[in-house]
Amino acid sequence: MMRAQIIDIRGISNPLAEAVREQARAVRGKPLPVLPLADFLAFTQTGERAAYEDAIFARHGRLALAGTAWLLDPGAETGAELADMLWQICQEPSWSLPAHLYKSGSDPLAKPGAIGLFLDLVSTDTGAMVAYLTHAAAGELPSALVDFIHFELQRRIFTPFLTRDWNWLHLENNWAAVCAGGVGMAALYGLSAEDKQRARIITRVATGMRSYIRGFGADGATEEGVDYWAYGLGHYIYFAQALAAETGDDHFLRAAKVPRMARFPFNASLFPGQYVMFGDMTKRTAAQPSGLMSFCAKVLHAPLTEPIRYSTVAESGSFNDLLHNIAWTDESLPVTPLPATTDLPSVAWHIVRQPAWAFAIKAGSNHVSHNHNDAGSWELVTPTQSVVRELGSGPYTRDYFDDRVRYTLPYTRSLGHSVPYVNGTEQVYQADTLTTLTVQEDGTAILNLTKAYPPAARLRRLLRTVRVTPQTVRITDQANFASPGNTFTTVLILPAAPTANAAAPDTLQLAGGWSMTFPAGGQATVTPLNLHDHDGQPYTAYRLSIQYAAGAAGEWTVQLTAPSSGRNQ
Repeated sequence: MMRAQIIDIRGISNPLAEAVREQARAVRGKPLPVLPLADFLAFTQTGERAAYEDAIFARHGRLALAGTAWLLDPGAETGAELADMLWQICQEPSWSLPAHLYKSGSDPLAKPGAIGLFLDLVSTDTGAMVAYLTHAAAGELPSALVDFIHFELQRRIFTPFLTRDWNWLHLENNWAAVCAGGVGMAALYGLSAEDKQRARIITRVATGMRSYIRGFGADGATEEGVDYWAYGLGHYIYFAQALAAETGDDHFLRAAKVPRMARFPFNASLFPGQYVMFGDMTKRTAAQPSGLMSFCAKVLHAPLTEPIRYSTVAESGSFNDLLHNIAWTDESLPVTPLPATTDLPSVAWHIVRQPAWAFAIKAGSNHVSHNHNDAGSWELVTPTQSVVRELGSGPYTRDYFDDRVRYTLPYTRSLGHSVPYVNGTEQVYQADTLTTLTVQEDGTAILNLTKAYPPAARLRRLLRTVRVTPQTVRITDQANFASPGNTFTTVLILPAAPTANAAAPDTLQLAGGWSMTFPAGGQATVTPLNLHDHDGQPYTAYRLSIQYAAGAAGEWTVQLTAPSSGRNQ
C-alpha cells in the first residue's frame, strides 16, 4: 500500500513548537471535558450552544495538541497520549455541532445513528485530523485502535459523503472549502491510493473547491470578511497542497483567482493588523494563521501589512492550522505599505486611509453569506479606537442563524448600523436588495441605496455621497419620496455617547476628539445598546439618531472633523 506524505516536523524548534511541547506536557493524562446530554440538547430547547461547543472544541483541541506533540517528538509518552485521545474522540456520539445538526429544522434523530453521520465544518475537520494522525502514527498505535479508527472514518466521513449530495458542496462560502477540504484530506490520509473510493471522493471534493472559488469576486474579495477568509482559504490551501504533494495535481493552487483571493487581508486592512469589521467579523485585530499568511506571501505573492509572527497555540484553532503554522511560518518576509485608498467592486467596499485614521463604507446586497442589513454602513477608526463603529458579529445562537429572527437582533438589523432609517422603516433581507457604489476620479463615492428598503419606506431614490479630505468625512443623503409627509433619520453607531456643545447646538463631540456637525432642525436622540461580543462578553454601544421631517424630497449632510492636531487624542 502506498503511504501518503506527511509534513515532517520532527525535532523542529520554534516558538510555537516549544509552546506545544510545554502545553502538551502540562495536560498529559488529564481527563477530557464530558459531553452531557443536556448540553447537546440545549440548542433545540433554548438556542444556547456555547456549553457543548466549548467542551467539544476543548476535546478536539486536546487531540490536536497531543498529535502535534507526537509529530514533534515521537516516543512512548507522546504516543500513549495520542492513542488515548484518538480512542476517546472516536467514541463521541457525533463530531458535528448540534447547531448544524438541527439547523435545517429536520430531526437528525429520525434514523438511528444519524447524528454520527452528519457532515459539517467540525466533523469534516475532525475527520481530517483523525485520519492524518492515524496515518502518521499507524506503526506506533495498537492495531486494534487503528482498525477501530478506520471503521469510524468509513462510517462517519467516507460513506456519508459518497451517499448524499451535501448542500455545502454548492455553497459559495467558507463551508464549501472547509467541509470539502476536510473530507479530501481525510481521504488522502485515511484511504490508500489503490482504494477506488479515494478517487471518487477527490472528484466530488472538487465540486466544493470550485464552489468556494466562485464565492470570491474577480478582485479576490469576499463579503464574509477576513475571519472567514482564513477559515475557508486555509482549508482550501491545506487540501490543495496535500493533493499536490500526494498526486502531483496542483491545479487548485494554480487556479487564476487564487492569488487575488490571497491578497484579501491586505486589501481589507485599515491599518496593519486591523481589518474592516463589516458583517460577521469577530474582532478588528483577529489574528491570521501565520503559516497560511506565510504561504500566501511566498507562494501566491500576496503582500503583508505587518511582519509575520508565529501564531500562538490558542490562535492556531484547528489541528490543520497548528500543523501548518509550525511548518510554514516564515518571520523574515517583508511588508508592504498600505495604499491611500482601496476599492473592492465585487463587494462594493470603499476604503480611505489617512496617517492617523481610516474610513470604510460599503454598498452591495442584503442577501449574502453572513448577511447584515447594512447597505451604506460605514466606520471611522483610528489605530487605537473607533469613532463610528461596526458591531461585527454577536454571540452565535439559534436565533442568530434563524432568518425569521436574525434581523431583529442589534448586530444584524439595519438599526445596528450607520444607515438611514426611512419613514420608520429598516432595510430588508431579500434577494433584490442590490445597492451600488461608484467612486469618481476625484475620490467622491456615490452609493445608490434605494433597493435596500421595502415599499413602506416610500422611496423613489436614496443616494449617499461621501467626500473624504485629510481632516473631514462628509456624508450627504439625498432622498426622493413617492409622496409628501415623510421622516428621515440619520443613524450613527458609536462606541461612546456623544456630548453636546452648548455653544454650537448642531455640533456633537465624538470619541477621539472628533466633532460632528449636522443640519439644523433635526431631533437628536441617543440610545444605549447593551450588547455581547462574539465571545459573550458584555459591552455598550450607542445609537445616535437624528430625525428630520421631509416633504417629497430632502437632503441632509453630516460632517465629521478630525482633532485640530490631526492626531488621536
